Parts: sequence; structure tokens; C-alpha cells
Amino acid sequence: MTSTECVQVAAQLDEHHAPETNGRIAVCRKCGARADGPSGLHHVVQTGRAGRSSEWLVAQSRLRDIEYSQALRAKPLP
Repeated sequence: MTSTECVQVAAQLDEHHAPETNGRIAVCRKCGARADGPSGLHHVVQTGRAGRSSEWLVAQSRLRDIEYSQALRAKPLP
């Protein structure tokens, strides 16, 4: 992927969640992407890792869809 695509994936990760780091290592515990520093204000996606981050976002979307459909099934019909 190009650097433009990496920036777009990083922005999508930022929209999805704030980076969760341990304060010493600049890696998000939630998605595994690098953060801009140990404090983790923004995601920084490296060229070779953009595909993995995109796949993670797709998987999260699928999980959200599954949870939504399960919640609909659990509701009693009026």
C-alpha cells in the first residue's frame, strides 16, 4: 500500500478507537498498530502493516454486525 493508504488506515483506526498503550511501548494493545508515541495519541500505520490493520477493521465491523443481529434476536416480538 502507498503511504497515502497508510495514512487513511491510521485515520480509520483513530476514528474507531484511541490507541491504548502501556505508557512505555508505542503499540496499541487493542489493534496491534503502532502509536505515535508511548502516550498514544494517534495510530501510525507502517507500509507493510496496512493490510493487517485494514483486515482488523473489517473483522471489528463483522463482530459489531454479529452482536447487533444477536441483540435483535434476543428482543421479544411485540
